[in-house]
Amino acid sequence: YPPISSIPSTSFERLAQAAEDAPKDVATIAETVLYLAYGSNMSAETFLGKRRIRPLSQMNVSVPLLRLTFDLPGLPYREPCFANVGYRKVPDPKLPDPLHPPIVPPLDPRKPGLEWDGSLLGVVYEVTKEDYRNIMRSEGGGSGYQEIAVPCIPLPADVGLPEKPTLPPLPKPFLAQTLYAPYIPLDAGAGKKSWWARFVTGPHRPKPDYAQPSARYLKLLVDGAREHNLPQVYQDYLASMQPYTPTTLRQKIGQNVFLLVWAPMLMYFFTITTFLADERGKVPRWCANTISGLFGIMWYSYDKVFVHIFGDGERTQEPKKDLTR
Repeated sequence: YPPISSIPSTSFERLAQAAEDAPKDVATIAETVLYLAYGSNMSAETFLGKRRIRPLSQMNVSVPLLRLTFDLPGLPYREPCFANVGYRKVPDPKLPDPLHPPIVPPLDPRKPGLEWDGSLLGVVYEVTKEDYRNIMRSEGGGSGYQEIAVPCIPLPADVGLPEKPTLPPLPKPFLAQTLYAPYIPLDAGAGKKSWWARFVTGPHRPKPDYAQPSARYLKLLVDGAREHNLPQVYQDYLASMQPYTPTTLRQKIGQNVFLLVWAPMLMYFFTITTFLADERGKVPRWCANTISGLFGIMWYSYDKVFVHIFGDGERTQEPKKDLTR
Protein backbone atom coordinates (compact mmCIF):
# COMPACT_ATOMS: atom_id res chain seq x y z
CA TYR A 1 0.00 0.00 0.00
CA PRO A 2 1.16 3.59 -0.60
CA PRO A 3 2.73 5.61 2.22
CA ILE A 4 0.71 8.20 4.12
CA SER A 5 3.03 10.91 2.79
CA SER A 6 1.81 10.25 -0.75
CA ILE A 7 -1.74 11.44 0.09
CA PRO A 8 -2.19 15.16 -0.73
CA SER A 9 -3.81 17.68 1.59
CA THR A 10 -7.52 18.33 1.16
CA SER A 11 -8.21 21.42 -0.92
CA PHE A 12 -9.80 24.46 0.69
CA GLU A 13 -12.48 24.32 -2.01
CA ARG A 14 -13.56 20.86 -0.81
CA LEU A 15 -13.50 21.95 2.82
CA ALA A 16 -15.63 24.97 1.92
CA GLN A 17 -18.29 22.64 0.52
CA ALA A 18 -18.52 21.02 3.97
CA ALA A 19 -18.51 24.27 5.96
CA GLU A 20 -21.22 24.59 8.60
CA ASP A 21 -22.70 27.61 6.83
CA ALA A 22 -22.45 26.15 3.33
CA PRO A 23 -25.74 25.97 1.38
CA LYS A 24 -27.37 22.55 1.62
CA ASP A 25 -27.42 22.13 -2.14
CA VAL A 26 -23.63 22.60 -2.23
CA ALA A 27 -23.08 19.96 0.47
CA THR A 28 -25.39 17.40 -1.12
CA ILE A 29 -23.79 17.55 -4.58
CA ALA A 30 -20.33 16.63 -3.25
CA GLU A 31 -19.06 13.50 -4.98
CA THR A 32 -16.81 12.51 -2.09
CA VAL A 33 -17.16 11.98 1.67
CA LEU A 34 -15.09 13.59 4.42
CA TYR A 35 -14.51 10.88 7.03
CA LEU A 36 -12.94 11.56 10.44
CA ALA A 37 -10.67 8.77 11.70
CA TYR A 38 -9.51 8.78 15.32
CA GLY A 39 -8.75 5.12 16.09
CA SER A 40 -6.97 2.37 14.18
CA ASN A 41 -8.03 3.90 10.86
CA MET A 42 -5.38 6.58 11.38
CA SER A 43 -2.82 3.83 10.78
CA ALA A 44 -1.70 3.09 7.23
CA GLU A 45 -1.43 -0.60 8.13
CA THR A 46 -5.16 -0.76 8.86
CA PHE A 47 -6.69 1.87 6.59
CA LEU A 48 -4.56 1.51 3.46
CA GLY A 49 -3.38 -2.05 3.97
CA LYS A 50 -5.99 -4.22 5.64
CA ARG A 51 -9.06 -2.28 4.43
CA ARG A 52 -7.55 -1.19 1.11
CA ILE A 53 -9.01 2.29 1.25
CA ARG A 54 -7.43 4.80 -1.11
CA PRO A 55 -8.04 8.34 0.21
CA LEU A 56 -8.09 11.17 -2.30
CA SER A 57 -6.76 13.64 0.28
CA GLN A 58 -6.30 14.10 4.01
CA MET A 59 -6.24 16.79 6.70
CA ASN A 60 -5.19 16.69 10.35
CA VAL A 61 -7.90 18.19 12.54
CA SER A 62 -8.94 19.12 16.04
CA VAL A 63 -12.47 18.32 17.21
CA PRO A 64 -13.26 20.50 20.25
CA LEU A 65 -16.68 18.91 20.87
CA LEU A 66 -15.31 15.37 21.28
CA ARG A 67 -12.78 13.48 23.37
CA LEU A 68 -11.15 10.10 22.83
CA THR A 69 -12.48 7.20 24.91
CA PHE A 70 -12.06 3.43 24.99
CA ASP A 71 -15.52 2.41 26.17
CA LEU A 72 -16.65 0.31 23.20
CA PRO A 73 -16.60 -3.32 24.41
CA GLY A 74 -14.62 -5.75 22.29
CA LEU A 75 -13.49 -9.31 23.02
CA PRO A 76 -12.45 -10.13 26.61
CA TYR A 77 -8.88 -11.38 27.10
CA ARG A 78 -7.95 -10.50 23.49
CA GLU A 79 -9.33 -7.05 22.51
CA PRO A 80 -11.12 -5.77 25.64
CA CYS A 81 -12.17 -2.46 24.11
CA PHE A 82 -11.93 -0.25 21.05
CA ALA A 83 -11.64 3.47 20.46
CA ASN A 84 -14.76 5.60 20.69
CA VAL A 85 -15.58 9.25 21.23
CA GLY A 86 -17.59 11.08 23.85
CA TYR A 87 -18.95 14.60 23.98
CA ARG A 88 -17.04 17.02 26.15
CA LYS A 89 -17.81 20.37 27.71
CA VAL A 90 -15.99 23.04 25.75
CA PRO A 91 -14.42 25.58 28.13
CA ASP A 92 -15.35 29.22 27.68
CA PRO A 93 -12.70 31.14 25.74
CA LYS A 94 -10.52 33.52 27.71
CA LEU A 95 -11.26 36.91 26.20
CA PRO A 96 -8.61 39.65 26.50
CA ASP A 97 -9.14 42.49 28.92
CA PRO A 98 -10.42 45.46 26.86
CA LEU A 99 -8.69 47.86 29.27
CA HIS A 100 -5.36 46.07 28.88
CA PRO A 101 -5.19 44.69 25.32
CA PRO A 102 -2.31 42.35 24.45
CA ILE A 103 0.76 43.89 22.85
CA VAL A 104 1.18 41.02 20.38
CA PRO A 105 -1.55 39.13 18.48
CA PRO A 106 -2.80 35.90 20.08
CA LEU A 107 -1.14 32.66 19.13
CA ASP A 108 -2.46 30.83 16.11
CA PRO A 109 -4.97 28.28 17.54
CA ARG A 110 -4.23 25.89 14.70
CA LYS A 111 -0.88 24.94 16.18
CA PRO A 112 -1.24 23.73 19.76
CA GLY A 113 1.95 23.89 21.76
CA LEU A 114 2.92 21.98 24.86
CA GLU A 115 -0.53 22.40 26.36
CA TRP A 116 -3.43 20.27 25.21
CA ASP A 117 -7.03 20.83 26.25
CA GLY A 118 -8.12 17.19 25.97
CA SER A 119 -10.06 17.55 22.74
CA LEU A 120 -10.00 14.85 20.08
CA LEU A 121 -7.30 15.00 17.43
CA GLY A 122 -7.54 12.92 14.30
CA VAL A 123 -7.38 12.73 10.53
CA VAL A 124 -10.09 13.61 8.04
CA TYR A 125 -9.81 11.56 4.87
CA GLU A 126 -11.55 12.51 1.65
CA VAL A 127 -12.79 9.21 0.20
CA THR A 128 -15.06 8.07 -2.58
CA LYS A 129 -18.58 6.99 -1.74
CA GLU A 130 -17.65 3.40 -2.55
CA ASP A 131 -14.70 3.48 -0.16
CA TYR A 132 -16.91 5.05 2.51
CA ARG A 133 -19.31 2.15 2.08
CA ASN A 134 -16.42 -0.25 2.67
CA ILE A 135 -15.40 1.70 5.79
CA MET A 136 -18.89 1.43 7.24
CA ARG A 137 -19.08 -2.24 6.36
CA SER A 138 -15.73 -2.99 7.99
CA GLU A 139 -16.89 -1.22 11.17
CA GLY A 140 -19.87 -3.51 11.66
CA GLY A 141 -22.36 -1.92 9.27
CA GLY A 142 -23.97 0.19 11.98
CA SER A 143 -24.32 -2.59 14.57
CA GLY A 144 -21.94 -0.90 17.01
CA TYR A 145 -21.21 2.61 15.83
CA GLN A 146 -23.60 5.33 14.73
CA GLU A 147 -22.82 7.82 12.00
CA ILE A 148 -22.64 11.47 13.09
CA ALA A 149 -21.41 14.74 11.58
CA VAL A 150 -19.06 16.84 13.72
CA PRO A 151 -17.33 20.20 13.20
CA CYS A 152 -13.58 19.90 12.67
CA ILE A 153 -10.85 22.55 12.71
CA PRO A 154 -7.93 22.04 10.28
CA LEU A 155 -4.43 21.63 11.70
CA PRO A 156 -1.99 22.52 8.91
CA ALA A 157 1.42 20.89 8.89
CA ASP A 158 4.26 22.74 10.57
CA VAL A 159 6.26 24.99 8.26
CA GLY A 160 9.33 27.12 8.73
CA LEU A 161 8.96 30.63 10.11
CA PRO A 162 9.20 33.22 7.29
CA GLU A 163 11.38 36.32 7.56
CA LYS A 164 8.33 38.57 7.71
CA PRO A 165 5.64 36.54 9.47
CA THR A 166 2.04 37.57 9.11
CA LEU A 167 -0.89 36.41 11.17
CA PRO A 168 -2.66 33.76 9.05
CA PRO A 169 -6.44 33.68 8.78
CA LEU A 170 -8.26 31.68 11.40
CA PRO A 171 -9.22 28.16 10.29
CA LYS A 172 -12.84 27.73 9.33
CA PRO A 173 -14.63 24.69 10.81
CA PHE A 174 -16.09 22.13 8.45
CA LEU A 175 -18.29 19.07 8.95
CA ALA A 176 -17.00 15.52 8.64
CA GLN A 177 -18.66 12.15 9.13
CA THR A 178 -17.41 9.96 11.95
CA LEU A 179 -18.50 6.94 13.98
CA TYR A 180 -19.79 7.14 17.54
CA ALA A 181 -21.15 4.49 19.91
CA PRO A 182 -23.22 6.24 22.62
CA TYR A 183 -22.83 4.91 26.13
CA ILE A 184 -26.22 3.87 27.53
CA PRO A 185 -25.83 2.82 31.17
CA LEU A 186 -28.24 0.21 32.49
CA ASP A 187 -30.78 1.48 34.97
CA ALA A 188 -29.70 0.31 38.42
CA GLY A 189 -33.33 0.19 39.51
CA ALA A 190 -34.45 -2.00 36.66
CA GLY A 191 -34.04 -5.14 38.76
CA LYS A 192 -34.50 -8.34 36.81
CA LYS A 193 -35.04 -6.40 33.59
CA SER A 194 -31.42 -5.22 33.55
CA TRP A 195 -30.03 -8.60 32.47
CA TRP A 196 -31.84 -8.56 29.13
CA ALA A 197 -31.69 -4.80 28.56
CA ARG A 198 -28.11 -5.13 27.35
CA PHE A 199 -29.28 -7.54 24.64
CA VAL A 200 -31.48 -4.78 23.18
CA THR A 201 -29.12 -1.82 23.55
CA GLY A 202 -25.86 -3.71 23.01
CA PRO A 203 -23.09 -4.46 25.53
CA HIS A 204 -22.31 -1.59 27.90
CA ARG A 205 -19.88 -2.08 30.73
CA PRO A 206 -20.75 -0.90 34.27
CA LYS A 207 -17.47 1.07 34.35
CA PRO A 208 -16.90 2.46 30.84
CA ASP A 209 -13.38 3.69 31.66
CA TYR A 210 -12.22 0.41 33.24
CA ALA A 211 -11.11 -1.65 30.22
CA GLN A 212 -7.71 -1.19 28.58
CA PRO A 213 -7.07 -1.58 24.84
CA SER A 214 -4.75 -4.34 23.73
CA ALA A 215 -1.11 -3.59 22.95
CA ARG A 216 -1.75 -4.49 19.30
CA TYR A 217 -4.66 -2.07 18.98
CA LEU A 218 -2.97 0.74 20.91
CA LYS A 219 0.10 0.47 18.68
CA LEU A 220 -2.07 1.20 15.64
CA LEU A 221 -3.19 4.50 17.20
CA VAL A 222 0.36 5.44 18.19
CA ASP A 223 1.68 4.57 14.72
CA GLY A 224 -1.15 6.46 13.03
CA ALA A 225 -0.57 9.62 15.07
CA ARG A 226 3.14 9.47 14.24
CA GLU A 227 2.57 8.80 10.53
CA HIS A 228 0.29 11.83 10.27
CA ASN A 229 2.58 13.98 12.42
CA LEU A 230 -0.13 14.91 14.89
CA PRO A 231 1.01 17.28 17.68
CA GLN A 232 3.70 15.64 19.81
CA VAL A 233 1.73 16.18 23.01
CA TYR A 234 -1.07 14.00 21.59
CA GLN A 235 1.40 11.36 20.46
CA ASP A 236 2.87 11.30 23.97
CA TYR A 237 -0.62 10.96 25.42
CA LEU A 238 -1.36 7.89 23.31
CA ALA A 239 2.05 6.36 24.03
CA SER A 240 1.53 6.78 27.78
CA MET A 241 -1.54 4.54 27.86
CA GLN A 242 -1.21 1.16 29.55
CA PRO A 243 -2.38 -1.73 27.35
CA TYR A 244 -4.16 -4.84 28.55
CA THR A 245 -1.71 -7.68 29.10
CA PRO A 246 -2.60 -11.19 30.38
CA THR A 247 -0.20 -11.72 33.29
CA THR A 248 -1.46 -14.99 34.76
CA LEU A 249 -1.74 -18.51 33.42
CA ARG A 250 -5.50 -18.44 34.07
CA GLN A 251 -5.92 -15.37 31.88
CA LYS A 252 -3.89 -16.92 29.06
CA ILE A 253 -5.97 -20.09 29.22
CA GLY A 254 -9.16 -18.04 29.39
CA GLN A 255 -8.09 -16.15 26.27
CA ASN A 256 -7.94 -19.38 24.25
CA VAL A 257 -11.12 -20.84 25.73
CA PHE A 258 -13.09 -17.65 25.13
CA LEU A 259 -11.96 -17.51 21.50
CA LEU A 260 -12.85 -21.16 21.01
CA VAL A 261 -16.39 -20.56 22.27
CA TRP A 262 -17.23 -17.20 20.70
CA ALA A 263 -14.96 -16.58 17.70
CA PRO A 264 -16.83 -18.87 15.23
CA MET A 265 -20.19 -17.13 15.77
CA LEU A 266 -18.67 -13.65 15.63
CA MET A 267 -16.79 -14.46 12.44
CA TYR A 268 -19.97 -15.77 10.84
CA PHE A 269 -22.04 -12.67 11.55
CA PHE A 270 -19.30 -10.24 10.55
CA THR A 271 -18.88 -12.16 7.31
CA ILE A 272 -22.54 -11.90 6.34
CA THR A 273 -22.47 -8.12 6.87
CA THR A 274 -20.35 -7.98 3.72
CA PHE A 275 -23.26 -9.29 1.68
CA LEU A 276 -26.12 -7.56 3.51
CA ALA A 277 -24.72 -4.01 3.61
CA ASP A 278 -26.59 -1.42 1.52
CA GLU A 279 -25.12 1.38 -0.60
CA ARG A 280 -24.15 3.28 2.58
CA GLY A 281 -22.45 0.24 4.11
CA LYS A 282 -25.18 -0.33 6.70
CA VAL A 283 -26.76 -3.70 7.43
CA PRO A 284 -30.52 -4.25 7.95
CA ARG A 285 -31.80 -3.40 11.40
CA TRP A 286 -32.54 -7.05 12.24
CA CYS A 287 -28.92 -7.96 11.48
CA ALA A 288 -27.55 -5.06 13.55
CA ASN A 289 -29.79 -6.04 16.47
CA THR A 290 -28.70 -9.67 16.19
CA ILE A 291 -25.02 -8.72 16.32
CA SER A 292 -25.63 -6.38 19.27
CA GLY A 293 -27.54 -9.13 21.06
CA LEU A 294 -24.76 -11.63 20.39
CA PHE A 295 -22.19 -9.28 21.90
CA GLY A 296 -24.50 -8.74 24.87
CA ILE A 297 -24.77 -12.48 25.49
CA MET A 298 -21.01 -12.87 25.08
CA TRP A 299 -20.26 -10.24 27.72
CA TYR A 300 -22.97 -11.68 29.98
CA SER A 301 -21.16 -15.03 29.85
CA TYR A 302 -17.93 -13.25 30.73
CA ASP A 303 -19.46 -11.49 33.75
CA LYS A 304 -21.21 -14.60 35.07
CA VAL A 305 -18.72 -17.35 34.23
CA PHE A 306 -15.37 -16.54 32.65
CA VAL A 307 -14.17 -13.75 34.93
CA HIS A 308 -14.71 -15.95 38.00
CA ILE A 309 -12.76 -18.85 36.49
CA PHE A 310 -10.03 -17.22 34.42
CA GLY A 311 -9.66 -13.79 35.99
CA ASP A 312 -9.87 -10.26 34.61
CA GLY A 313 -10.19 -10.04 30.83
CA GLU A 314 -10.42 -6.25 30.64
CA ARG A 315 -7.59 -4.80 32.69
CA THR A 316 -4.01 -5.82 33.45
CA GLN A 317 -3.58 -7.55 36.79
CA GLU A 318 -0.49 -7.55 38.94
CA PRO A 319 1.25 -10.93 38.43
CA LYS A 320 1.26 -11.67 42.17
CA LYS A 321 -2.32 -10.57 42.71
CA ASP A 322 -4.48 -12.84 40.59
CA LEU A 323 -7.80 -11.47 41.81
CA THR A 324 -11.14 -11.52 40.02
CA ARG A 325 -13.33 -8.43 40.00
